[in-house]
Amino acid sequence: MRIRKQNSEKIFCHQRMKNGQRIIKIKSVALFLSVGKIVLGSFSFLFVFPFAVFLWSGCESKSDESSEFMARSEFLLRQGEAALRQNEFDFALALADSAGKLAPKNSNGAFLRARIFSELGQWQNAEVSYRKVLALEPNYRGVWNNLGNNAYRQQEFRRAITYYQKELATNAEAIPWRGMGRAYIELGKVDSAQYAFRRALASDSLYAPAHFNLALLFEDEGEIEPALHHARRAWQIEPDNLEYRYVAGELLVKNQKYEEALEVLRAVIDNMPWHRGAQYNYGQALRRLGRQEEAKKYLDEAEHVRATAAQIEHLENTIRSLPNDPMAHASLAFALRRVGRYNDAMHAYKVAAHLAPANMEIQNNIANLYLIKGDTTRAISQYQMILQYDPALVDIWMNLGIVCALSKKYDAARQAWEKALQLAPDHPAAKAYLARLPSGR
Repeated sequence: MRIRKQNSEKIFCHQRMKNGQRIIKIKSVALFLSVGKIVLGSFSFLFVFPFAVFLWSGCESKSDESSEFMARSEFLLRQGEAALRQNEFDFALALADSAGKLAPKNSNGAFLRARIFSELGQWQNAEVSYRKVLALEPNYRGVWNNLGNNAYRQQEFRRAITYYQKELATNAEAIPWRGMGRAYIELGKVDSAQYAFRRALASDSLYAPAHFNLALLFEDEGEIEPALHHARRAWQIEPDNLEYRYVAGELLVKNQKYEEALEVLRAVIDNMPWHRGAQYNYGQALRRLGRQEEAKKYLDEAEHVRATAAQIEHLENTIRSLPNDPMAHASLAFALRRVGRYNDAMHAYKVAAHLAPANMEIQNNIANLYLIKGDTTRAISQYQMILQYDPALVDIWMNLGIVCALSKKYDAARQAWEKALQLAPDHPAAKAYLARLPSGR
């Protein structure tokens, strides 16, 4: 049984609530003084596909801008790249725009904008920016590859192949070869796909994604031994990659190496308990070893996560149809958060916030997720931002007080809960928290 994400790719990258908005309470874990609850959003839950993106690799843009303006522009672009890695899309765009004003002929600025729009799923805007890069610098490395990735994401596989071919005309590296192979797989052209993956490995024998895709291809063809060879090779090259580890474990089960499979799959289950394939294959290995009672636990769990996995897949498909619907992204984020996929959830929430920046329910969920991830500093900053927009949101004052108390900022917690009581004089939780609040700063 396979949980397969064929759209695992790489990209080339630049060096690398309005007033009165509802904040709805749902059940949550007590976080303070045994009774504290964080107010969470009302959504019921993108897989962030690890596409192989070409990054801006530090090559200078061929521009005649003055050295001073270029240096300042590049500094802003590095800051924009850092913001993009944190899913701070609006800030990254603002930095890219500022860099572009300093050095309008710097193609790196348009390239960063294109990558940001790609992360947001705004394909037309991304293409416009990539085309601007090509107008400034026709042989800019990675543009056609990244356009191929975007076409692939839109399931336009023939167009993706055309773009990868254009990239290969000037940049015969492993990344576009592997991208082309993935597109051929989707079109059912197995021989062409295998050729492309082998060309990727001829260019770079240590390119783990190409080994991984060959493993999947051979497995689909029923050739388990070569599939296992390439899966193990990918995993050896990138030992922290859990998807590579999972496929190796799955193939070990098919190869009747059950004890080894259990050892390999254990780490996947521990780190990705929502991974249905890992649960299923672990259970199958136990069953084949005669450990029926243990096997039942994992096979039952595999069935349990089936519904959640199906829901997430449905929400991802909805986003493909409605990429500019903030509530579609927010619903996906909530589903991802429920199963513990916090990084993926944050990405989806940030896309939703970009599309609907005045929706304070989404902003509140971002703050809550920061708290779940243990980042109290960013949680406090996020709550404060919400309150600047609408200081009458009692539940946000309550949440802010809880996070401040958890951070031992007792004076700040007291101020937040006192503000909540000013807005809602009979608020029982605020009274209880204040009564139990330790003295001191």
